[in-house]
Amino acid sequence: MRRHSMAWLGRIGLIVVLVACGSSTRKAELPPGSSVDPKDPLAAMTLLQQGRAMIAQGKVDEGILRYQAALKLQPSNPTIHNALGVAELQRENLPRALDSFNRALQLAPSYSDARNNRGATYVRLDQLALAENDFLEVLADNTYANRAGVYFNLGSLYLGKGNVAAAEENLRKAAKPSGPVDAYALLAEVLAKQGKNALAESTLREALSRAPERADLALSLAELLLLEGRNDEAREWFNRVITLAPQSREADAARKRLGS
Repeated sequence: MRRHSMAWLGRIGLIVVLVACGSSTRKAELPPGSSVDPKDPLAAMTLLQQGRAMIAQGKVDEGILRYQAALKLQPSNPTIHNALGVAELQRENLPRALDSFNRALQLAPSYSDARNNRGATYVRLDQLALAENDFLEVLADNTYANRAGVYFNLGSLYLGKGNVAAAEENLRKAAKPSGPVDAYALLAEVLAKQGKNALAESTLREALSRAPERADLALSLAELLLLEGRNDEAREWFNRVITLAPQSREADAARKRLGS
């Protein structure tokens, strides 16, 4: 059961949130190559933005150095702690990620982004009860904007625990136009597990209307059509997978299905 939960994390992952912050001044050593003036009142914000840009480019270690420099300028800024936690979570340094989210919440107990992110960390640590508590507490914050992301996280958690009904309930709330596309993929999986193939198919098609470039979604639809005996339609979608991402694992799976 718990292995299933971790497998879902590998396939899709939980929703974590990173936001910007304000800034003040404090003497600090800056990372090599940084042109930021630590006396600039916006220095911490600049370092945060630089860190985010580096991480977006796949330079996670360099981004973390920027976040750490920003924390030297503003050690009591919960948003920077949250950003650092997201980066540590990205490189699978779970204890450090958890520590960063805990620090953010000590500084700002009502910081729902950090609580949602801590819940995602607890899931990866297989501490599902703690994760559930965090997600439910975030949903109790009626002002929180990223509710669809939290519902997705809860749906993933419940699926990992084998509670298919609760997983479906939460994923339906996540599978909205403003929610993550991955919510549709996971909801379709849950529906198919219950034999609700028509609903699973419509869910996957809706996901593909939002993200037509996603080869994994196209493969899931092809597999579902094949399961229903709609071989010609399935073949079309397997070929589409190969066209979308010819060097991907999804394309390899599609070629095996096509016998090529």
